[in-house]
Amino acid sequence: MVSKKIAVSPVRGARLALVFAFTALLGACAANKPKPVAAPPPDPAEVARQQAEARGKEMLAKGVGEYEAGSYAQAEATLLSPDIWAASDTVKIAALKHLAFTYCVTERPALCRQSFERALQLDPNFDLTPAEHNHPLWGPEFKYAKQTQ
Repeated sequence: MVSKKIAVSPVRGARLALVFAFTALLGACAANKPKPVAAPPPDPAEVARQQAEARGKEMLAKGVGEYEAGSYAQAEATLLSPDIWAASDTVKIAALKHLAFTYCVTERPALCRQSFERALQLDPNFDLTPAEHNHPLWGPEFKYAKQTQ
């Protein structure tokens, strides 16, 4: 095997040395990346609000399920749970609507109407679906509550 010497001009050699030095410098910079800063801990009040909302939604779903299963006494107790009343107005309004339905089907129209009135206090734009408006038990109670608002 024959070995050949490659002649490198001084200018070309200086360029190669500069390229190698620049590459080494970039490699050193890449190795010294700043460490990611940890996110600040979440605000305890916000965490508590989110947890209360989750518990409220869970109890609302349970109460609606009990109502739909015809367990009206249990639905009423669940929908009156403190977890629901610690949640957002959206959760409270949904609970009040189903409480009203529960009161109407258990022949307590005054409580039905009062539940609708309370929902309307929380949200004056609260409304029933067209099918709910036409229901013979709670349709008239909602209409009365809306008129007295």
